Amino acid sequence: MTVMALWAVAAGMTAQEFLRVFSTRNNPEPVVKNVVRYNNATKSKDRIYINTDYCSYMVIRKGARYYNALPGENLVESRSVQSQASEGNYAATNYHYWRGLFPKKDAGAGYYALPLAAGEKVVVDPHTIHFKGSEREENYVSFGVQENDTVYAMRGGVVCLSGDKKGVVINHADETFAVYYHMRRALVQPGENVETGQPVGLAAGKEVHVGFVYLDEKYFKQKEMAEEYPYTHFLPQIWDGSQFVRYDKPAVVVAPALPDEVITQDMTKAQKKRYMKNKNKNNKHN
Repeated sequence: MTVMALWAVAAGMTAQEFLRVFSTRNNPEPVVKNVVRYNNATKSKDRIYINTDYCSYMVIRKGARYYNALPGENLVESRSVQSQASEGNYAATNYHYWRGLFPKKDAGAGYYALPLAAGEKVVVDPHTIHFKGSEREENYVSFGVQENDTVYAMRGGVVCLSGDKKGVVINHADETFAVYYHMRRALVQPGENVETGQPVGLAAGKEVHVGFVYLDEKYFKQKEMAEEYPYTHFLPQIWDGSQFVRYDKPAVVVAPALPDEVITQDMTKAQKKRYMKNKNKNNKHN
């Protein structure tokens, strides 16, 4: 049995739009399933959390510690029993899950590209929103565009399940998420690995919203089953070709060609070396 959090009802329209994409609460089936199987080899009953999404989740059972549920099957508990029929109520449990894991390093420290093609003008405008169950102000960024403009990935990662098929959720290597919403349609599918600058959707109107979030351990209340909104939103470091975009007022920015720092930030040393070698070779030919 899953438990729904109070913050699932947002305080404002923009927050509702965000949660329609980021939250999977309206899925007909739980994204993380609690399964108990009898293991004949070990004469035990194994509790397994099956994560059907392409990004990780944090799971907690009432009165128990929380668990990391990676994509696929996760064995979290094993109990010795005399037979398959014994302890039939072992499967019964209240549990809840949240998208994401706690970041291992400074969340939001990565570099981000603008979500439009190089040479396009875009208005970058930060806003605040509130979620029910939280007194904190959270951020999202609005990008002024033209209707049906192609929206590009601001950073690479894996596409996760979305509560709204028009929106896109991308999980980055540092366990942060970029949530693209207010779009007419998505151009990528869950499970797809996207690169910085790859098309991910089409704008629905004169602006596209992107929320940048991570699961924050300090707001994750185990005893209360995390009914407070347990995420922190942040304003990303967007590179405009010469400096980082400032957020003290709306700014008109021309999207530059993708900087190497953004493209290579999540690459291994070998991948970076190969990328720079290929780039230098192409520059010589040009």
